[in-house]
Amino acid sequence: MNYLKANIDTPLTFSICGNFTADSKWLHMERIMDNYEIIIINKGTVYIQQDDEKYELKEGDLLLLEPGLTHMGYEYSDKGTSFYWVHFYCNNFFTVSNHIDIISEISITQNNPYFDGLSSNILIPTFARNLNLDKINVLFRQLLHLSQSNYYTNQSVNYILTSLLIEVTEQVILNFELTTTNVVQEDILPQILQWIKIHITQNISLQNVAYEFSFSKEYLARYFKKRMGMSMQEYINYLRVSNGKQLLCNSGLNIKEIAHELGFIDEKYFLKLFKKYENLTPKQFRNAYNMTYLNNL
Repeated sequence: MNYLKANIDTPLTFSICGNFTADSKWLHMERIMDNYEIIIINKGTVYIQQDDEKYELKEGDLLLLEPGLTHMGYEYSDKGTSFYWVHFYCNNFFTVSNHIDIISEISITQNNPYFDGLSSNILIPTFARNLNLDKINVLFRQLLHLSQSNYYTNQSVNYILTSLLIEVTEQVILNFELTTTNVVQEDILPQILQWIKIHITQNISLQNVAYEFSFSKEYLARYFKKRMGMSMQEYINYLRVSNGKQLLCNSGLNIKEIAHELGFIDEKYFLKLFKKYENLTPKQFRNAYNMTYLNNL
């Protein structure tokens, strides 16, 4: 199975969309397209073949049809079968990867809330089952409405299309299941993350964690970077800054006391890290939070 990964710093380009309902027995036509198409089933069963691969699509299933491949129905669908469909073009920054290549990236995204490797991309599989149609229905109805409206710019449909694909990506990542082999290999990761979280107020380092879990520093450094998309020290820094933000918002401690509470020996190092990750000093962050709180009373 392939995954389409496309940059969304600018929205994807909408082509055409619809909500199809079969008024009699129906078979998908044979064709080759120059753009991508997503089909999401609302009711019934749709039988589509993409090159040599056959798909039996039921309610909540998604199929991504790729340009340059032959698409055709291989069996008739019943009257009343219905599905959403939308054609679109990617911008210049997109790739198509197989399942094995994408496992690591999704695993990092699931495990590391501070990793932003997918933050500017959508990730759509060739085939996905059991999507939650509630949000998708809302977004698709908006897409259908805007596509038929006489707006002064077509960017409105491009942004709704991109929002729809973001929602699909979110569901794909949440529902993604690692293979048995990968789960076994990653069993130690949750324990490492939990240990770091428990000891975050201490002056911990890669060497401390390596000793605790009986790894060499070199192996643990490579393993952590591969699984989390950043070095262990970067992860520790992100976690401490995140905890610092909570203390700044919800405690009466001064900056020096907060730095000490977080395990920083040097208050100036805490200030430096906070400014690096938040682009604000702790004092500026606290003042901004207090103003937001007061404005919402």
